[in-house]
Amino acid sequence: ALVSTQSTGFSKKMGSVTLPPQINQAKEWILKKRENLRPWQEFGNYTRASKPANIAVISKRVSHNVIYYYTNYAFISALLIVYCIISSPLLLLAITVSGTACYLISTQKEGKTLQIGGHTFTPKDQALIAACISLPLLFFASAGTVIFWVIGLTCSVVGIHASMMQLPNEDGTEFSEMNAVV
Repeated sequence: ALVSTQSTGFSKKMGSVTLPPQINQAKEWILKKRENLRPWQEFGNYTRASKPANIAVISKRVSHNVIYYYTNYAFISALLIVYCIISSPLLLLAITVSGTACYLISTQKEGKTLQIGGHTFTPKDQALIAACISLPLLFFASAGTVIFWVIGLTCSVVGIHASMMQLPNEDGTEFSEMNAVV
């Protein structure tokens, strides 16, 4: 009934809502990254945490731990972003308006114009109008502040965690700070 027989460029139907193929690609990407997620018990095992002896040890730890716990750090960043969006109703509104406008413009057929009050708007004009509405909304919602807050907090959390967690030796024992060559 609600499903059309025309080819719409979308890959799946979910009830009466059509989903773009990017949704499936995003799901696959998330599932692949989820496989690399380290157990939270291991991530938060602070019996492995210790004060680094010198800058060389910090460098080795950060190099290893950022790669090893990459997915955990990305998950923490995503949680911070979600928290910022949910805790700011104006930012949530600005992102919703901007996203909806971009989605509606992108799903139009090629070359389709919009007529309002005798004026004809091409998709390029529609995107310009959406940007002119979205940018002030995002500015007043302090989107820039949120971005830099999330970046700063993520870098701090990652830096502290990565520098404090000891490295494992090849034989499975804890990394010995005393044997580190400076």
